Amino acid sequence: MSKKERRVSKKYARRSFNTVGLLMVVYVLAVLIVPFFLHMYLYNSSSIIKEDKLLYYGLYLIILFFGTVLPFFLMRKIFGVPFKKFSRNFNPTFVDLFVQTIVFFTICIALTYLSNILFSYFGMEAKLISSIGFTYDDAAMDYPLYVFMLLIMTPLIEEYAFRGVLLTVLSKYGKTFGLYASAFLYALAHIHFAEMIPAFMMGIQLGKSSLRYKNITPAIFIHILFNILIYVLCVVPTSVTKYMAYGLVAVVVVAAYLILSGRYERIKIQKLRSIRITNFVFYTSPTIIIAILLMIVHSLLFYYL
Repeated sequence: MSKKERRVSKKYARRSFNTVGLLMVVYVLAVLIVPFFLHMYLYNSSSIIKEDKLLYYGLYLIILFFGTVLPFFLMRKIFGVPFKKFSRNFNPTFVDLFVQTIVFFTICIALTYLSNILFSYFGMEAKLISSIGFTYDDAAMDYPLYVFMLLIMTPLIEEYAFRGVLLTVLSKYGKTFGLYASAFLYALAHIHFAEMIPAFMMGIQLGKSSLRYKNITPAIFIHILFNILIYVLCVVPTSVTKYMAYGLVAVVVVAAYLILSGRYERIKIQKLRSIRITNFVFYTSPTIIIAILLMIVHSLLFYYL
């Protein structure tokens, strides 16, 4: 490629990345920033919405759904990504997906534990990986709408947004770049800093699954099953917590066996030589920088306020 062609290519890539960044800014404002200040307003006021769980979580569901779907729908249309691009036929068995989930769950739990140790020195800890836009609310764990949002809705819209649309768009500039860039933005979108390291690994593993099968259905299935396991850990009574610890040890042993026996097939993504240039153009794009800063500010606001 000549210098002129390289300059034209970088200019086109920067324009595309700025478009992605602009839509990410809209997403962050709609799903993270606005709901945060709405929550603060309701918390400090005597609004009936705060007292009525149906109204509160119903409003939040609407904001979360449209705040996610609309920006990424526009992104899909602008970049000409047909729905069938990430919804092709696939043939993994239930056993394959279950094996991936067990290994994936073990890795994320281990990273969450290590991340909590690291961030505890800064006074920042998190229970487990929460869904984007809200944290685990112990008082609402038995409320049907909240459970539906946690176990079904958020895996569906997160996989559509980050693995279906964003990963597909960014993968046009290299699968490795698209995988890590989408996982990085996915991690930053989480509330707690302590969640971002395991969330990054979660984004990579789910992204690999989507790239392998050219379909986000396996990632959705794994994500839902993962959230169910997390939910079970959260609702277990303290009287049986020690037995859950034994269960986690058993899961780790099973995961180790699956890896060592070769039943867990590691997904590999071929690297491209141009990834450094692509990363530089992407992370220096103004709107991408703004989106990243907004996500960091959101986490800081949640921590300090």
